[in-house]
Amino acid sequence: MRVAAQVGMTRSILPGWVETLFQVLPKSSIHVESDYSPQMISDLSLGNLDIAVVYAPRYLPEISYDPLMVEEYVMVSTTARILSEVNADTYIRPGYTVALEKAHAEALPQLAIGRLSMGSETLAEAMLRRMGGTCYMRSDDARRYTAERPSFVVEGAPALQQPVHTAILARRKHEPIIRRGIRALHLAVMSMES
Repeated sequence: MRVAAQVGMTRSILPGWVETLFQVLPKSSIHVESDYSPQMISDLSLGNLDIAVVYAPRYLPEISYDPLMVEEYVMVSTTARILSEVNADTYIRPGYTVALEKAHAEALPQLAIGRLSMGSETLAEAMLRRMGGTCYMRSDDARRYTAERPSFVVEGAPALQQPVHTAILARRKHEPIIRRGIRALHLAVMSMES
């Protein structure tokens, strides 16, 4: 079985999913990748992936999408404890996905145009470590980051929501191995939430 998840999920969904796949598919070989939605969708349509976890569905007739969960992003800062203290000059605007960019522009128009925008969560975190400032992180990454470094989850900053979807070839939706792989994914998500 060949599975993949969005790059930002390498610490969250992927480890638990792979562990659960080993349990529900004890005799199967598993190949795991981390990529971006367009590439995973292309790989699915070419038959190079069995199941993908994507942020941005691209609707093609041969691909079937189902909602999986919603990831929450929170604002983290090395300098600001409350939203009014966030400095636009040291703010890293989240350009991780179109959905997050839109939610950010609607919720925080005063920070919609800044000096720095990042299309990678990993890079945004690296820049925060290196230069300080403020950026959005997935909730679990924010908890880890604030536990490791002098920083804060910014009070009064709105949480941003990122829908997450499963993607499979529609013609394979009812194959037992695909159904078990999707079930393993749901179990991994449930274990993350508890």
